[in-house]
Amino acid sequence: MLRTVITVSIAFAWALPAAAENYGPDDLGKALTPTGAISAGNADGSIPAWSGKWLGAPPHVDYDGSYNPDPYPDDEVLYTITAQNMADYAEVIGPGQEALLRAYPDSYRIHVYPTRRDFRRPDKIRENVRLNAEQAHLTNDGLTLKGAYGGVAFPIPKQGIELIYNILTSTAPWFIEAPQVSRFKHANGSVTPSEVFLKVYNPYAKADDRAGWSDGDVYAYSLSEERAPPRNAGRLTLSSNTLDHSEMARDAWQYDPGTRRVRKTPDVQFDYPVPQGPRVVDEQNGFNGSPERFNWTLIGRREMVVPFHNYALESRERSYDDFITTTGHLDPQYIRHELRRVWIVEGTLKEDVRHVYGKRRFYIEEDSWHKVMGEMYDTRGELWRVSFDGMIYAYDAQGYYNNVSIYQDLTSRAYSIEKLNNEAAIGTQLNRREPRSGEFSPAGLRRAGG
Repeated sequence: MLRTVITVSIAFAWALPAAAENYGPDDLGKALTPTGAISAGNADGSIPAWSGKWLGAPPHVDYDGSYNPDPYPDDEVLYTITAQNMADYAEVIGPGQEALLRAYPDSYRIHVYPTRRDFRRPDKIRENVRLNAEQAHLTNDGLTLKGAYGGVAFPIPKQGIELIYNILTSTAPWFIEAPQVSRFKHANGSVTPSEVFLKVYNPYAKADDRAGWSDGDVYAYSLSEERAPPRNAGRLTLSSNTLDHSEMARDAWQYDPGTRRVRKTPDVQFDYPVPQGPRVVDEQNGFNGSPERFNWTLIGRREMVVPFHNYALESRERSYDDFITTTGHLDPQYIRHELRRVWIVEGTLKEDVRHVYGKRRFYIEEDSWHKVMGEMYDTRGELWRVSFDGMIYAYDAQGYYNNVSIYQDLTSRAYSIEKLNNEAAIGTQLNRREPRSGEFSPAGLRRAGG
């Protein structure tokens, strides 16, 4: 790895534009992995070639279905990036990481481990991705996705908006049931806890009936039951989402246990604030909802140090509060970083619309197609917030899954960690059952409320 001391802004000029890469569908499974990452390692071997040797739990992992044990428990830290040495690593860290190192020079650290590329997706997903590479396209000024199903939509992206749809279509699980605990740590050290039980059904990701999928179908339903704080316990929220943002906006309903009534919610999209942490609703799971308020520019692909294989955040040996011992940021000892290739996409707010963010930049890891890091700028152009999405290979879903999200506010010096369940008897359950009839409907919402 080069150690040239340069500024981060110069480093971004080194990202390779997609058009310069000149790959096509015939390269999938050859120069590219079956899902679109570069198969080869990098020049100095710090990024290895993709092996894809494991599907599901590796032979050496004792997986009982309750949580995902670390497949690399013996890996040790290769090097640590600090405020004191970060100039030596300027080309592999982003402005958000640099800002956190500068804001917390005595406590914030980036621990870098060996890069591992050993997992693969099932053959059916790989077949779908190959078809997506040939058929997927956008209409209605990028607001409608057509010709994609059962895997990442654009394994060989050529424009920024395609990377946003890759975030939306990259999820491995088609059915999720999970207790999700959040801790919101304020600048004064106080902590606001919250908990929901989440169920998600994603017909798009199921991958077993491409012929039965129609463009514009609901690609994901979400049903959440609030359990804490006590004042919100029993409140249920249902949403449905399509990949046609020109015709069918997100629908959402809420059940109020006090009135025992279901009502349609207001427009819970875009920069609608959430109580769990310093973020807005379209930051959930990297990005969600319509991309319509931003112009998206593809910066290119670049080697960067980013969070990956974050199994420590599921460890049954830790409590929720173990992660938030430090004021201003999550305890860095629990975050594994690896040097990985990431796609960089930048969104600039359109002139005729509003959003609390004037610009946002996402880093999308090439093997998983998940957003692993984000930087959000206010409308004055100042870096405001930084987000990180933990990534693991989920054994039951046989694919990568965003298990924990971290949101940092550089202005207020508050932060949150969401989707924890390491104290739960059973953690996230993926692809374990089919949805029940009417489960993800307003009527089902009323039944679930009792």
